[in-house]
Amino acid sequence: MTQVEKFVNAKTKAMIVCQNCGTEGDMVYCPNCGQKLQSKRITLHYLSHEVAHTFWHLEKGFLYTLKELGTHPGTMQRKYLSGLRLNYQKPFPLFAISGTICALALFFIYRNAPNQSDQYFYKNYYFLVQACMIPFYALITFILFGGKKLYYAEALVMTVYMLGFMSVFIVPINLLSFILPNGIISLMEVIFLISYNTWTNLNFFNDKAKWWVITKSIISIVASYLVFQVASNLVMSWFMH
Repeated sequence: MTQVEKFVNAKTKAMIVCQNCGTEGDMVYCPNCGQKLQSKRITLHYLSHEVAHTFWHLEKGFLYTLKELGTHPGTMQRKYLSGLRLNYQKPFPLFAISGTICALALFFIYRNAPNQSDQYFYKNYYFLVQACMIPFYALITFILFGGKKLYYAEALVMTVYMLGFMSVFIVPINLLSFILPNGIISLMEVIFLISYNTWTNLNFFNDKAKWWVITKSIISIVASYLVFQVASNLVMSWFMH
């Protein structure tokens, strides 16, 4: 086929009207809204393909990002902010998935917890409070570490990724509540929080002196803990009285 024939065929190609927005197009996807121009009927084969695609994307995006956050915290966020984003789950979808896992797990772990207890708070409100506190945690990070090299939005992304991983990791720690006293569980969470936060900051700000990063990390952890405690007490007083 000559180039002229290809050009004529392309010009005479049937236009398809997008079922979503009504725009005409002759490609696979609508040039206006991005939906596929040819929508197939939903069959069992179609559904099985969608399920397989979802789990494939979950494994390649969500699980891979969790692995990187667990083995290279701080470095992973730095790569994402520098533009290497294709293989990583976006921060807020990752946090939403992690938070759902965390909330459901804590609900079942502490399902028999009495009212007016820390376990009851964990069961019902822990993830909600953490989600609401994200902007404040990011602000603390920005105040301590920010400047020309770190915008507030970048501190927000860094914080969301960190909390996403932590939300998943505290689940196995709290599972130990079936065999360990609550005080030990709380101590393990604090050790994990301090260690992971500091490790993340050391990797992210690897061009700074370690003592500088560690000192500011401790200040950040203390400030974030105080903010969380205030928010937690407010939630407990509002919803449990």
